[in-house]
Amino acid sequence: MVGAVLGLVVAVLNLAGMWAALRLLSVHSAPDLPWTPLAGVVATCAVLAVTASVIPAGLVLRRHAAESAGVRE
Repeated sequence: MVGAVLGLVVAVLNLAGMWAALRLLSVHSAPDLPWTPLAGVVATCAVLAVTASVIPAGLVLRRHAAESAGVRE
């Protein structure tokens, strides 16, 4: 999720820089983002991040604490 937010911040800064440069050239344009693909990418990143953290945690929690520590009972 952090990567998606950082990517969005970088994209916004890049678009703001291009918009400012176009304003200096007296070209008036509004930034137009493809919101549907952007939302799809963010949702995919969120699903992958949650899956990558929940599955290993679930597998570790299935064991007894002594097995995880490597101690024989």
